[in-house]
Amino acid sequence: MSEGFENVNYSIAKEEADRVDAQIIAALQRGCSFRVEAGAGSGKTYSLNKAIEWIQVNKWDEYSRKKQTVICITFTNAAVDVIAERLSVDSFISPSTIHAFAWNAIKQYQSTLIRFVGEDDSFKTTEGDFNIVTEVRYTLGHRYKENGIQYLYHDDVLRFFCCLLDNAKFQKMFADKYPLILIDEYQDSYKPIVDRFVEYFIANDEGPQFGFFGDSWQTIYQSNKACGLIEHDNLEVIPKGSNFRSAPQIVQLLNAIRPELPQRSAVDEFEGEVIVITCDDYTGERRTDRNFKDDLPAEELKVRINTVVDHLKKSVPNGETNKVLMITHRVLAAQQGYERLLEILQDGLRDKEDPFLMFFMETVEPVYEALQNSDMQLLFNTLKKRYPVTQKTEKVRWKELECELSRVRQRRAVDVLKTVIESELIPVPPKVEGYYKLYCSTPELIYPSGVPIKEFLELEYTQFLAAMDFLYPEAVFSTEHGVKGEEYDNVVF
Repeated sequence: MSEGFENVNYSIAKEEADRVDAQIIAALQRGCSFRVEAGAGSGKTYSLNKAIEWIQVNKWDEYSRKKQTVICITFTNAAVDVIAERLSVDSFISPSTIHAFAWNAIKQYQSTLIRFVGEDDSFKTTEGDFNIVTEVRYTLGHRYKENGIQYLYHDDVLRFFCCLLDNAKFQKMFADKYPLILIDEYQDSYKPIVDRFVEYFIANDEGPQFGFFGDSWQTIYQSNKACGLIEHDNLEVIPKGSNFRSAPQIVQLLNAIRPELPQRSAVDEFEGEVIVITCDDYTGERRTDRNFKDDLPAEELKVRINTVVDHLKKSVPNGETNKVLMITHRVLAAQQGYERLLEILQDGLRDKEDPFLMFFMETVEPVYEALQNSDMQLLFNTLKKRYPVTQKTEKVRWKELECELSRVRQRRAVDVLKTVIESELIPVPPKVEGYYKLYCSTPELIYPSGVPIKEFLELEYTQFLAAMDFLYPEAVFSTEHGVKGEEYDNVVF
């Protein structure tokens, strides 16, 4: 069999994908706004990166001369960092989260922001700082007032951005500064902002050019004002019909579920297999609570999932990757033991946006592991190349920290944090240290997630540990959001 025949699926899918990328570049050249509707496995991120590369090469002179900025909005700081790595240091393209972008667009309009705060009853308080607001800032994403400075909550920034977008003068200045706005995972964008982009700019065929990349079927934040599908006659729709991730049998099933966006598999090596397991044999009482009506009881579901996973491990060849995907994070959290932490952090957990969770995950736990295993290289790397032991007394202090962490890791998160801070051996991020001071001085203060800082930090540390297991790439259990863009040999859904 010839190599050309063997790779027929890939060749056809690649040709189709290249044609779509050419369409995207043509839309950029014409200056028209467009929406790339890219189903799972279609190479949406690849197309976005190709567009960014083209813009960087072909629009440098025009945008740099006018001191204009191209914005690429994405939903996590990690995704921002990935895009930033591909850009030159002096690039006019700025990757950003929606909150950071909105704040940079409005922060200079201080008199207007002060007026917004003054007119909003939710900012009025009967306790704390009674000084007149003289400045508005957005730092920790926590709403409080101190010395006449009003600090904003995350959602405040988006609301105020919408208010300013309603102003015709601001619209013009906004369009002059940002000639092109690319939005990754567009379907999860904050609907009030997207509605204004469509009404004030796209519908009038003026202002910034917009490029939306995503998949309306993969909308995750429907309960949090996500926009879902964006439609308008002035918006060119560019569908992506290739699938580089899934075998033909999988794509065949996807096409049966979603015939309006047909895909072609680029996989030639194997056909793949889809197995449907029913639970009709269960004769016990099923769930009646909201969102889970007629589902198996949580414990029964847990037993059955574990049975399938065990069978899968024994049945597939060594070295193949297995993943269990749960359609809701709440079910997964209940199974893994961090349900209350998820209730508090919500999307901030899976998006790795909470400073405490990330400090525990990226610093405290690796340090503890290094101390337990006497792994000086891991300790060295975790502390960002700061050599941890320079004299004998420091070695004793590290041993004491290991013993104390072993004890407090079975207690509350704040006990772990207190131990780390008092050891003075591990650098603590300013944001974490700032919140810890607020916990000590004003424990009833509301954390950005909407609960008192005291309630959050006094959660059992084991909940944080369980959540970390979910966040690690090698975790067997995950949610559909947690693995977007990833590939696995075997998936239980």
